[in-house]
Amino acid sequence: MTRLRVRDLAGPVAAGTMTLLSSLTLTVVSAWLITRAWQMPPVMDLTVAVTAVRALGISRAAFRYTDRLASHQVALRRAADARVDAYRTLAAAPASRTATLGRGELVTRLTDDIDAVADVIVRSLVPALVALVTGVAAIGFTAVLSVPAALVLTGGLLIAGVAAPWAVARSVRLAEEHRATAAQRYATAVDRVLSGSAALRVRGTLPAALSDAGDAARGLTAAAGAGAPARATGAGLSVFASAATVVGVLAVAIVGYTDAGASHSPQWFGVLVLLATAAFEATSALPGAAEAATRAAGARTRLATLTASGADDAPTADCPVDDTPHLRATGLSYGRDRVLGTVDLDLPAGTRHTVTAPSGTGKTTLLLTLAGLLPPLAGEVTLDGVPVTAVDPEQLHRRVAYLPGDAHLFATTVRDNLAVGAPEAPDALMLSTLDAVGLRDWVDELPEGLSTVLTDGAESLSGGQRRRLLLARMLLTDAPVLLLDEPFEHLDVAGTAELEQLLASPELPGARPTRTLVIVRHPR
Repeated sequence: MTRLRVRDLAGPVAAGTMTLLSSLTLTVVSAWLITRAWQMPPVMDLTVAVTAVRALGISRAAFRYTDRLASHQVALRRAADARVDAYRTLAAAPASRTATLGRGELVTRLTDDIDAVADVIVRSLVPALVALVTGVAAIGFTAVLSVPAALVLTGGLLIAGVAAPWAVARSVRLAEEHRATAAQRYATAVDRVLSGSAALRVRGTLPAALSDAGDAARGLTAAAGAGAPARATGAGLSVFASAATVVGVLAVAIVGYTDAGASHSPQWFGVLVLLATAAFEATSALPGAAEAATRAAGARTRLATLTASGADDAPTADCPVDDTPHLRATGLSYGRDRVLGTVDLDLPAGTRHTVTAPSGTGKTTLLLTLAGLLPPLAGEVTLDGVPVTAVDPEQLHRRVAYLPGDAHLFATTVRDNLAVGAPEAPDALMLSTLDAVGLRDWVDELPEGLSTVLTDGAESLSGGQRRRLLLARMLLTDAPVLLLDEPFEHLDVAGTAELEQLLASPELPGARPTRTLVIVRHPR
């Protein structure tokens, strides 16, 4: 993420400081006006003070608006820049960077975490700097009136502005970790229901998924509320410091006012006491600022693991791979956080291999590992004897193409969707490949053929048509190794048999007649 420059904070801090200085000055002038009016002087003696009260009241509102406008402009611009930087980094990084993360975790990192880092400007940095400046100003003005009162005010501001936020940050840190974990779990559960409701309904597991989402929502609510005691403690400590300071300053003022050797006026007494009350307006936001800073620190750490450019992503050496590579897995243990299976595969160029297993047994994880998108837990995957982890990512992706079960179809033309796999493929090759997968009649019936826009993306096609179009996209690539995740999903018996025969044929349609195929599927 881009660094925040000092000059970016200058405007918001200046506006916020002027807001609170206007408030402090308004308190001072009002206190003087009240106590002076009690003495019933000529009205003209109060004219300047009355006008100043009006002007300061208006200026406080104007500066507050400017403060909010400037600080939110900086925060929103930073959030936008952070998202752009994150997506650019992820787009340039190997797919293995995100393959180990669930969709829910990615969503929370790219939304909630970026928002938390940006919010620290409005909720933490600006309030803290404004409180520092106005606190020093309040202490300085109080010292002009009474040094003992200034010392009492300094102690109170240190408790409210340092001790209370520190206590909140210390208590909230652990609760924030639990809240972040609960937020990721909730996002994952909701995404599962929203993106897979149809499949869940067919399998009869939709009620269980909805129950999981409800449990995750309740867990998030509980985790978010876990920090409430710390917030209450911080707010209470701040209020206590304010009240104790006002009492202390009042005691100092009484002693000074009644001292026979002093000649303090009622205006001195009123200004001193009310100034101490107004000085704590800035510190009232600091416990919340400490909580926001703690949340932003955790979010920044999580984002750093996602978007760090690190040298670990780079290949260890320049390892060229043959155009017809030999794919081999030796003692391969695969999984994300636990071992899902162990296999040995020896697939010379042109081999067709099918893995048939029920859901939840790690079929997709196996393909991700073979594609070099997930690191193996044990063993290794090689192309022509070269570990896939040592192959340049671009070269690896040209040699090994992976078709995920949820591959995306864009809301653009049929031609553009096919060109994702082969940007230079001519229309004739696209049409012949569509004919081979059983979509030629469908594309011929479209109003503009290959130029027809799929306005709703994947929703423009049936489930079977979508799988056929995605298979055609894969066959148009020049990759000699294809890893296909459930290519027969959503097809009827006849359609499945048709594509099975196609993929078992000696010569495949598309850009390359001879390829290595690894297919994973459910049992029939």
